[in-house]
Amino acid sequence: MLAFAVRRLVQTLLSLWAAVTLVFVAVTQLPGDPVRALFGFRPPPPELYARIRSDYHLDEPLLVQYGRYLRDLLTGDWGQGLPTLRGEAVVPGPAVVDVVGATAPVSAVLLAGAVALQLGVGVVAGALAASGRWSGTSVYAVATLLVGTPVVVAAYLLRFVFVSELTWAPYNGRAGEPAAYVLPVIALAALSTGYVALITRAEVGDTLRSPFVQAARGRGLSVRRVIGVHALRPALTPVMTFVAANAGQLVVGLVVVEGVFGMPGIGNAILGAIEGRDRALLVGLTMVVIAAVIVANAVADVAAAALDPRVRPQET
Repeated sequence: MLAFAVRRLVQTLLSLWAAVTLVFVAVTQLPGDPVRALFGFRPPPPELYARIRSDYHLDEPLLVQYGRYLRDLLTGDWGQGLPTLRGEAVVPGPAVVDVVGATAPVSAVLLAGAVALQLGVGVVAGALAASGRWSGTSVYAVATLLVGTPVVVAAYLLRFVFVSELTWAPYNGRAGEPAAYVLPVIALAALSTGYVALITRAEVGDTLRSPFVQAARGRGLSVRRVIGVHALRPALTPVMTFVAANAGQLVVGLVVVEGVFGMPGIGNAILGAIEGRDRALLVGLTMVVIAAVIVANAVADVAAAALDPRVRPQET
């Protein structure tokens, strides 16, 4: 198990380096001049224009910019957003690490809540449906409805009903109200909860028909013990695999949900960086998101290996 975890760690580090390279090259090579965009429709003063490009190293070759970015990244300097202009005065842009520090807690709460909801509700509903305690048809119908509902539709529907019409929840989390996180978490987790319920229902149903579970039933064990101890554990491996594979989709949904509900998280900050053509800020925020997805996949793989040793290829 330790060798598998170490190998997965090395793969994660290589994936992070590849992601840094691809994102940096892709974003910095976008068409348009971000410094020229600061001046709007008026022509920029040549000296001020050249100074801003020099201060942000935009006048250097791409390879030099990339090497400088990697060096700064390893020393904890994630870069700085583009400045703003007030007349002829140049106001420095925010440090990327400060923006991440201000927005990451909001996104982390939303993601953690969505994962907890999809695992808690999805696994329990799927297991109960497979055991016959709940109608399997009802669970299948509700789960199929959730799977067929896009995140943006769920978010707008929840906001319209519970925020605009019933006013049961605040619009955003800027005031730090815990209630403001409830609807965004539900909207973010709804689709994946349906998938988890369907996967768990199918896997637990297959496991319950296996010989070793039939033997456990023959020994007079309770239904709760048979499902919780014997049937559910092997069924969790495909669930963990889905959670890992769905991490990227969950992050994409995070951007949508934060925009719909006005949550001040990383997703909203990315939308602001795109709108303001702030390449440095966009690279930094995108890297945080990609790193979170890669690390989440690695953690899910290790957790799946702990649940089922058959997924450890080096031990077979």
